[in-house]
Amino acid sequence: MSLHPDFTHELQRATSGDLRTDDVARTLYSTDASIYSITPRGVFIPQNQEDLLSAVELGAKYKIPILPRGSGSSLAGQAVGDALILDLSRYLDKIVDIDPEARTATMEPGVILSDLNRAAAKYGLGFGPDPASADRATMGGVIANNATGAHSIRYGMAADHLLAADILLADGSAATLGEVSLERASQIAKDVQDTLSFSLSSFKASANLEATLYAAALHIRAQHADTIRKNWAKVWRNTSGYRLNYLLPWSPSRPPQWEHERYPNLNSSTLNLATLLAGSEGTLAVMQQMTVNLVPLQREKVLVVLPFESVAAAMDAVPEILESQPSAVELLPRILIDLAREVPAYAPMIDFVDNDSSEILVVEYAGQDNAWVRKQAQSLGRNGRTIIDPRQQSSIWKVRKVGLGILSTSTSSTRGVTFIEDCAVPVEKLGDYVRGMEKIFKTYNTTGVFYAHASAGCLHMRPVLNLQSERGRRELREIADAALALVLSLDGAMTGEHGDGLSRSEFLAQTYGNEINDAFRVLKLAADPENLLNPGKIVSPPPMDENLRYGAEYAAQPFTVKPVLNFDAEGGLVNAIENCNGAGVCRKFDGTMCPSFQATREESHSTRGRGNMLRAFISGRNLTAKARRTPSKNFLKSLRSLRLGGSTEEAVANSLDLCLACKGCQSECPSGVDMAKLKYEFFNDYYKRHPRKLRDYLFGYIGIFAKLGAPFGWLVNQILGFRVIGDWAKRVLGVAQERNLPKFAQHAIRNTHNSSLVTEHSSLNTVIYLPDPFTRYFEPEIEQAALTVLRAAGMHVITLPILGAGRTLISKGFLDAAKKHAQKVRDEIEKVDPEGKYPVVGVEPSEIYTLKDEYLSFFPDDNEMKSLAKRSWLVDELMLRKDANGESNVLRIARLIKQMKEQNLLAENTTLPAQSKSAVSIAASAKSEDNKISLHGHCYQKARPPADDGFPVGQEATAEMLRAVGYEVEIIPSGCCGMAGSFGYEEEHYALSMDVGELVLFPAIRQEQSLNGTVSVAAPGTSCREQIADGTNIKAEHPLVLVASLLGD
Repeated sequence: MSLHPDFTHELQRATSGDLRTDDVARTLYSTDASIYSITPRGVFIPQNQEDLLSAVELGAKYKIPILPRGSGSSLAGQAVGDALILDLSRYLDKIVDIDPEARTATMEPGVILSDLNRAAAKYGLGFGPDPASADRATMGGVIANNATGAHSIRYGMAADHLLAADILLADGSAATLGEVSLERASQIAKDVQDTLSFSLSSFKASANLEATLYAAALHIRAQHADTIRKNWAKVWRNTSGYRLNYLLPWSPSRPPQWEHERYPNLNSSTLNLATLLAGSEGTLAVMQQMTVNLVPLQREKVLVVLPFESVAAAMDAVPEILESQPSAVELLPRILIDLAREVPAYAPMIDFVDNDSSEILVVEYAGQDNAWVRKQAQSLGRNGRTIIDPRQQSSIWKVRKVGLGILSTSTSSTRGVTFIEDCAVPVEKLGDYVRGMEKIFKTYNTTGVFYAHASAGCLHMRPVLNLQSERGRRELREIADAALALVLSLDGAMTGEHGDGLSRSEFLAQTYGNEINDAFRVLKLAADPENLLNPGKIVSPPPMDENLRYGAEYAAQPFTVKPVLNFDAEGGLVNAIENCNGAGVCRKFDGTMCPSFQATREESHSTRGRGNMLRAFISGRNLTAKARRTPSKNFLKSLRSLRLGGSTEEAVANSLDLCLACKGCQSECPSGVDMAKLKYEFFNDYYKRHPRKLRDYLFGYIGIFAKLGAPFGWLVNQILGFRVIGDWAKRVLGVAQERNLPKFAQHAIRNTHNSSLVTEHSSLNTVIYLPDPFTRYFEPEIEQAALTVLRAAGMHVITLPILGAGRTLISKGFLDAAKKHAQKVRDEIEKVDPEGKYPVVGVEPSEIYTLKDEYLSFFPDDNEMKSLAKRSWLVDELMLRKDANGESNVLRIARLIKQMKEQNLLAENTTLPAQSKSAVSIAASAKSEDNKISLHGHCYQKARPPADDGFPVGQEATAEMLRAVGYEVEIIPSGCCGMAGSFGYEEEHYALSMDVGELVLFPAIRQEQSLNGTVSVAAPGTSCREQIADGTNIKAEHPLVLVASLLGD
């Protein structure tokens, strides 16, 4: 259904926000992290509170349903619907006030929870509820969902921390909800109370919706209190329906470590209707601003890891564990641990688990007093592993928080499904609940994985089903009905955290009975008589097995019949796309994934958004792609960046165009979605039907062009050095005028085959060096440094005649040519190493890791390629390995440096290539106390999985190499630099490229320079160094140049 044209015209005229009604935008917002998909009528992104007010007012005028949405990480379908989506995450994200004395914070609904916590942490405070999605969940969503997390047994639910809220009711009228006396509540309701009938058949809201809402709340409190106490689920962790029990106020139980005398902590002589917003899912009002309670941060923490033979046995132990007053008890099942080991970003975080361990309970003790915390951990009286290191504790929690995403990964359409994933039962009945669900799974010949909040009686669980089959969809309903019967028999609730949404709203009548369900309906009618606010949630819901993302009408075909890259590990190309479950981890603002979203905050430029576009493409949806161009003050430049719309394929191309292929998703997406790989494959196929730009050939085949131009490098440099010619060349190629064209190096690599740095006791281990075109022709001092370091480590170096691994071809989608190049590289290596026993090394991360990633994907069954992948290393990584004699390569270099210092071999007038003079000064500082290096790792380094040999890889290897030779290294907590190979050179991508750099990298370097007057930066990536120079005017050095400088070569 589309929007009324008069509505769209009036909204656009009245606001400065962005109204999107094209098919692409509607598709992007048609899903959340649930199993559902509903195409909205449109998307409106308000820029300010006035825009939000206008949207709600006009929605009421034209009877347009509206759905306020944050990050869209809801698991039950709350954030999708046949409505106008209000995306409040983009601009309404201001923290209005933090009052450390009152311990409160006031913010707009789009504030990310983790951002609030960072701001509050300056005062030693934080928001108590800690959902796993805190790094992307907005506070509006946290409250609307009544979210909580692992520490709920201490902090309760979001409802327990919401103090007040400024809201817009369904007609656009504004109100402030907060604690008022019962007398004041009655005064507000007085004008309408006498005229209202609370019978559903005759109830009609007055024109004063605020007064009607108060009247309905007072009526429910007075007339339904006994039924609420009788029929309410016997668990405090309950977000089924509206929070009617808070109107009394009353709860059947309380969190075990709740620190207040009352639960809920509300005065019975007052009324706070703000608590009704918690768990209301946007069905009662649109929040403009909220004030929440903050809690003191716990300074001291200890974790105890306990193994159990089965989940049921672990759950039977929870009541006894709670007696020791933990702050959290979380279940980590064996399968989650095994799957986490397959995700590069999380694999290093679970070394606390033995390989033969079964189910794990992680028990946390927290407080202000270290002695008390340790005493409580000891009082547990069970054999387990105690973890005190805060960094290791943080790693454990990170793995726990991405559990749902990890468990949804599958190599087929049969996967863990979210629909009954957060049932809550009394803790003493948890074992019975697990055994009951296991019996249900057995009945349907399937399995399910339990994990998470054991302490609160709220285990997350996903039955394994194939919703693309008729049987799977039938069992979805039958298992839900069976789970409901089990949960009710145990006095539990169908949702203890994730809400009702489309998954569970239809079960509310069976859960509470007709009287309470009717009270829900009265409350909804009072606040939203026209059913305009997120209709179909909580009240009058559709059946839970309708509107499925993979319903009966869904069918998909791969966009290419013969992919060049291999997708067997993902279960095929289609399944690689469908593995995106919409959890939205790619919307976080730390780490590497996803730089284009971090810079633009556009859903289309998140990994999830691209996944939605690709899924629409393979399922045959016809989308009219809105023609978009990268904004630019230069009209001609903007025109050249235009990609014509008109098809789903073009919509996908538009979305993937701004993917920087950083591989952040490869390592950080819990579902293992590798968007870079999908991008390469898509554009390899796309450009078989569409013309390429000239620059694609230049950048893709840079090795060939550089080799041809190198003999005339001095002339090329001189010609392009003329500004008029250089600017003309950039215009022709579509290169940003702000960028400097690379210059050919003016000197050749010195021959160091007989370097005196090879020590007599060295074993002369042989290594194969794979040069790349960047260092060979533009920065040869890096190649020289690499050879120096390798030989100083006692290695015999064989330099291959072929240049690079073909990374630039892959990046530009020339996969067929890249595959042929890979065969040539393999052949050249085989010539010098027919037995396949020598390590292959390089200095450029993007090139050497191609041997480990894409080569295996080109030739998945080739044993030679498998062997090559295992023995390919960055020089930095090889330095940390041991030789045949068991000696570390880098320690040999460090010892040599020490010997040279003692023998005064490091002269002050050390001769180095002109490009590395800055390295001399950095190296000199390494001999003094001022030897700090700020290291920016390449994206591909950050994406590396742990090595089989247990030694560091990626940026950690680079950091350890530099530390071993005497540098003090601080890793810059940056993600992608923004250059991404040729991406940042391209004129339409330049602005975004610099915006990405400004996220963390550039400010971090400037801050270091400001604090110390100078800064020494190391970066292994060619494009990273260029970006740092352009963004900060600081010359970054390759780490190997810094090491070689200490060797005096």
